Amino acid sequence: MTFLIVEITFSQNAIYTENIDKTLLLTDTFLGFDNQQNQYSIKDNVLSKNSKLINYQYKNVSLGKITRVDFQNPLQIVVFYNDFNTAILLDNQLNETKKIDFNLLSEAVNIDAIALSSQNQLWFFDAISSKIGLYNLTNDSFKWISTTLEHSIKHYNSNYTHFYWLNDKNKFHSISIYGTIETFDHFPEFDTIQLINSEIALYTNDNQLLYYEIANNRSTKIKIAENFVTNFFFADGILAIFTQNEITNYKIILP
Repeated sequence: MTFLIVEITFSQNAIYTENIDKTLLLTDTFLGFDNQQNQYSIKDNVLSKNSKLINYQYKNVSLGKITRVDFQNPLQIVVFYNDFNTAILLDNQLNETKKIDFNLLSEAVNIDAIALSSQNQLWFFDAISSKIGLYNLTNDSFKWISTTLEHSIKHYNSNYTHFYWLNDKNKFHSISIYGTIETFDHFPEFDTIQLINSEIALYTNDNQLLYYEIANNRSTKIKIAENFVTNFFFADGILAIFTQNEITNYKIILP
């Protein structure tokens, strides 16, 4: 039997935050905010987009439970329904613009992960082949960009040029749109996590929120007022903490 020992360094310093504001949000799941500060959440399987001026909603009971929402481009939102192997594209008012039923592709695929990529494409991971591919939204075609992965994907995130994931062994990888894969070290144990890029991640463990430097396996505690975090989201220097139907926004300067 082989035992894996991962040495995680905990910094003696802390990352401090500045409280910006608080807002009430009656929801089941807080997802985060886009680059226009619109908030996204799910309540009773209905996707909501809340802005300062108007609220939009999207509901599709025929496709089951919402599995994943990608809103990095607020003009092209991706909603994934794992039970029906289907993705829906929405515009900035949550109107449906395209439906992709992966059951109808020429090659059988079972989508376990999906996210928006560049050049009008979607990242996807197929559980049948254990490969990562790119789906072209213009001509409804797809191509494989990875070989077979040894382990399944446990958690993932992306930007337009890279797809990041943790496998079921807690090992971190990234792949570019050209198929270049990088493998990094193992991650510490976590309750919830947000992979920011190939260098940093934020995660919670034992009711603490921590900043993790991937290259040197170092975790630093982030100072916030909340004792318990239901969910969190970080982007553009703003950290949103969701707990007890309330969102607290912090300004944060990472190292």
